[in-house]
Amino acid sequence: MMKENRTTIYTLAEELGVSVAAISRAFDPNSRLSQEKRKLILATAKKYGYKPNKMASRLSMDPIRIGVLNFSYIKAFYTEILEGIRSAYENLKDYKIECDIRVLQRGEDQMSDALEILDEFLIKKYDGVIISGMYEECVVEYVNKLADAGIRVATVQYNLPDSRRLFSSLSNYEVIGQMAAQLCGMLLRSASCKKTVMFTGNHASPTHRTLIQSFRAASAENGFEIVDIYDTQDRAEVAEQMVNRAFREHPDIAAIYASSANSLPICRFLEKNGDARSVVFVASDVFNDLYPYLEKGYIDATIYQEPFKMGYDAFDRLFRSLADAEEVEEVVYSTPRVVLSSNLYCFR
Repeated sequence: MMKENRTTIYTLAEELGVSVAAISRAFDPNSRLSQEKRKLILATAKKYGYKPNKMASRLSMDPIRIGVLNFSYIKAFYTEILEGIRSAYENLKDYKIECDIRVLQRGEDQMSDALEILDEFLIKKYDGVIISGMYEECVVEYVNKLADAGIRVATVQYNLPDSRRLFSSLSNYEVIGQMAAQLCGMLLRSASCKKTVMFTGNHASPTHRTLIQSFRAASAENGFEIVDIYDTQDRAEVAEQMVNRAFREHPDIAAIYASSANSLPICRFLEKNGDARSVVFVASDVFNDLYPYLEKGYIDATIYQEPFKMGYDAFDRLFRSLADAEEVEEVVYSTPRVVLSSNLYCFR
């Protein structure tokens, strides 16, 4: 049963087993909702003191148009972001909203291709734009161009605080670095050797720079030594080279932290070298190809950034700021979670 002071269009829809669009239509006398359903919805709304907000009037307005551009490296990660965006769109599409999603792959497509899409969004005068996986200075300039044209911009995965974006949806990377350090420290507590290496994504990325700084800052208090940091450039072939190099240069590695989803080459190396189960390994994110390495013990723990929620929050909150003038905090964080073999089933 719903609590009266918490009744929203979503809780009302769940209570009655109808869509949120049906709730809105019940308050529009011109809608084609059946009288029986309308009476039930209105009676239940009255019972719980629910009153529609401006969202209910969306049905009679012009559509809101949102353009989405993803330009990222790791497909397993950005696919979840896009799934979150699509899920939010599915939940809101009855409110007369149009969504144009464009996906480019770093390493295959060029930055010029991505900027052309942003130009297209500008020319088409979309109401809102979501940019995922982009952090370069030229992107800041394009965000400002869009903002100058009255287009509200949300960024995903990267903050771009120097731009005039409306808000950013991301995980708390400083906290993630601290979590990884604490996990390594706990897992190395009884080890005589505590030499640790870090494999990161592209050093040019502000996200990975934050993860490096946070992990490094928390290493001493957690009782281990970082002997090297390897940049995998978010490319599988580079990660393969780096893990081989790391064990040549530091054959007594006790622990590994991979701050990027680009961890499968490291997993394969550890599996190939059978005695490598003795190496502590803290990875990042959760995706299908990673499951066996958690289940077999090659990965001790992985830190899930909730990319689905990043995408969902970006679309949902951008739409509400456009449709209902809702205020949005400058940074919207997802909650990083520790995933072990024991709770992996919760994240499949």
